[in-house]
Amino acid sequence: MKLHRLHLRDVKGVVDRSIAFPDTGVVVIEGPNEVGKTTLLEAFDLLLDPRAKATSQSRAVKALKPLGRDVGPRVEAEFSVGRHRLRFAKQWLRGASTELEILSPVREHHSGEEAQHRLDAILAESLDRPLWDALRFTQGGELGQMALTDSAVLTEALDGASGVDLHSADGASLLEQVEREFRRYYTATGRLTGELKDAVTAASTARDEAVHAHRAVTETQELVERHERLRNELTELTDRETSLTTQLATAREHDAEVTELVRAHDESTAALARARQDSVRAGEDLARRERAQQDLTDAQERLRAAAESITEKQEALAALQQDTAPLVEARDTARGVRDQAVEVAGRASADVELVEVTARVATLERTAQRLRQLRAEETDERAVLEDLPDLDADAVRSLEAADRTVVELRSRLEASSARVSVEALGERRSVVVNGETVEVSGESGADLAVRGGLTLELPGDLRITVRPEESSAQLATDLATAQGLQSELLEQAGVRDLAAAREVAVNRASVAARIRHVAEQIDDLLGGQRPEHLSSELEQAQSTLTELSGSRPQDYPLPEDVTTAREVSRAASAARQEAAAALEQAEVALREHERRCDQVELQVERAVAVQAEVSERLERDRSRLAEGQGQSSDDALREAVQVAGSAYARVEAQVGVTRRALEEADVDGVRSRLARIEQTSREHQVALGRVRQQLAQVQGQVELVSGEGRQEVYAVAVDEFLRLKGELDVVHGKARAARQLHETLGRHRDAAHRAYVRPYRDEIRRLGQAVYGASFDVEVADDLTISSRALEGTSVPFDQLSGGAKEQLGILSRLAVAGLVESGAGVPVIIDDALGYTDPERLQRVSTVFSGPGERTQVVLLTCTPDRYRELVDATTIQLTA
Repeated sequence: MKLHRLHLRDVKGVVDRSIAFPDTGVVVIEGPNEVGKTTLLEAFDLLLDPRAKATSQSRAVKALKPLGRDVGPRVEAEFSVGRHRLRFAKQWLRGASTELEILSPVREHHSGEEAQHRLDAILAESLDRPLWDALRFTQGGELGQMALTDSAVLTEALDGASGVDLHSADGASLLEQVEREFRRYYTATGRLTGELKDAVTAASTARDEAVHAHRAVTETQELVERHERLRNELTELTDRETSLTTQLATAREHDAEVTELVRAHDESTAALARARQDSVRAGEDLARRERAQQDLTDAQERLRAAAESITEKQEALAALQQDTAPLVEARDTARGVRDQAVEVAGRASADVELVEVTARVATLERTAQRLRQLRAEETDERAVLEDLPDLDADAVRSLEAADRTVVELRSRLEASSARVSVEALGERRSVVVNGETVEVSGESGADLAVRGGLTLELPGDLRITVRPEESSAQLATDLATAQGLQSELLEQAGVRDLAAAREVAVNRASVAARIRHVAEQIDDLLGGQRPEHLSSELEQAQSTLTELSGSRPQDYPLPEDVTTAREVSRAASAARQEAAAALEQAEVALREHERRCDQVELQVERAVAVQAEVSERLERDRSRLAEGQGQSSDDALREAVQVAGSAYARVEAQVGVTRRALEEADVDGVRSRLARIEQTSREHQVALGRVRQQLAQVQGQVELVSGEGRQEVYAVAVDEFLRLKGELDVVHGKARAARQLHETLGRHRDAAHRAYVRPYRDEIRRLGQAVYGASFDVEVADDLTISSRALEGTSVPFDQLSGGAKEQLGILSRLAVAGLVESGAGVPVIIDDALGYTDPERLQRVSTVFSGPGERTQVVLLTCTPDRYRELVDATTIQLTA
């Protein structure tokens, strides 16, 4: 597609604008914001949109409605697409119409719905919509990436550049046939479906049924074999039962014999325990008597040691108490120094606050004074503004428009009006022209324009009335109307003429600017605060200053500034901390000394208590020993120990005899054998009952299955499985062939797809190296989107690039597409107000790459910043004005 001419009338803020485009090259459309650059593209898009018919009332169509005028927007474009060159126009909302004129190769003219249908057919045949949408770039849209995989024109160009022919008609048809054949047997994800899935399901079901029948036959054989085993096992258990009965009777006789030996040994053992207890008791009585005598001796020794310890600790306590008075004095001295340091530090801290408040009051007073000055300036400027007529820019533009209309109508009337020459043939005469007296003579006549009409009168003699033709009369009427409107506007504005209005507007703008400047200064001065907050803060600071000044002693010098006050405060704080540390050290020393005194005093009290306790216990032990000796003498206790020992020896000998008899009888062995034989007999009875029960159950099962014909059912199931497996093998062979062909063509298709990505990447790399240098490289994904960019050996994913880098790559990719596509099949590259993120140096290099693609197609650049593309060579510049 090539755009030759675009004409907008009554579209948004555009009254009437026509732009002609060269067939190739770079076109820069410049203009300030809101002048209608983007409106050109929006209007052209809506013109080609089949949904935006001339009768449409859609939101997009209504957005084209002109401002302040009840007329229908009209868009007309002349462009070439495919082999057609045509002119197409639409008018919406008011006077809706659609017109199509085909200029070549064969002239045609259509209107209404027929024109829309004919254009839609041409665009469907010749315009690559995905390519048209992709080669548009707007700074407000997504930075950089675009969808190109659906563009048939670009795909064909990439096929040609890469040397593959993947996208020919025959290739596509073959791929579709293979895909259909593959889908007969597999889903898109490779799972079984259709004939193959049905055949696999049928074969699997038949196999399961054959396996089930075989399991039934095997179960029958196992039942017969188990019946035979149970019969043999029952015979063996019956034969063994007599032998087990004899063994059990013999074991029970041996157990009775050893039981009698155990009883005799238990009785002798009990007698030995009683003898041992008597012997131990006699020994303990003698040991307690000897221990009581030794405890009495030990208590006397402890009593003597306690008296010596009391004397020693009392002497130590007296020595410690002599050191208490100096430590108390040192503590009191340190406390006085600390209190004085605290007072000095508090006074220094208060001085810091006083100096800071003094400085704050001075600052706030200066701010308040400056605020009053600015408020006075603002009041003066507003008074000046109120004295000026209320005239804004819109009123000046209205006056200018009215003046232009008057000048235009006056010029047209002067040019089209007849003229009348009046000349006196004799002496000087007075002539009344339209009610005004004019003196004429032969030397100086009067040349009068007829305009809206002319009346000549010779007073008392003659009146001549000249009427203009109808068109001149209408012009005169229009001029009078325009002059009346101009006078009315001047009167409303309160000025005498247009120059005075412009001067008033300039003066009002200047005064308004000064008022805004003063307001900004006030805002900066207040820093976001309200004025009453500033006054409140000043009053509070002054009150605080008065309070601090009144409570401060007069004989103490105030520091010169805040820095000095803070240094003095820090020094006083350090002295206070040192005095506090010294006091704490003295208090710790005194507390430690008092703790040692308390400890020694406690030790003295404990030693006295121990002495009293030991003395009391000594008297109790002495009384208890005397009482025990009165009941049993020491010799009697020794004799009792000897008698108990002799009795214990006799019983111990008897126990030895019974123990040897038990060891010879092997009691544990006899009882263990009896337990084993009894356990074996019980297990034999359980096994005999179990085998008889199982034999009865198996006998019934064998009789039940013998008439089911399981072998015949198994043979039929195997035959059915073999038949269905043969059918599965046939279908599976076809499916494997379709899958192999599908995978083979898919690999070749993917390889060809990767091959046609290469020329696109090479073209982006070539353009990028002109901007970034030889180290520039990009990675392009199979969907023709940029994956990453590399500079100086460092690769960065596209999503992590800066806004400027994404914008630059987006423009380079579009220019690469324009360079690859054949000129007759391409579309214009349109870049709307881009490169706003790009730094000036790189902007200069980016601008240089526009010319290459521009030699083959149209490159249209819209900008509100003319200097942005100043480096372009041979570019066509179109300037738009309001």
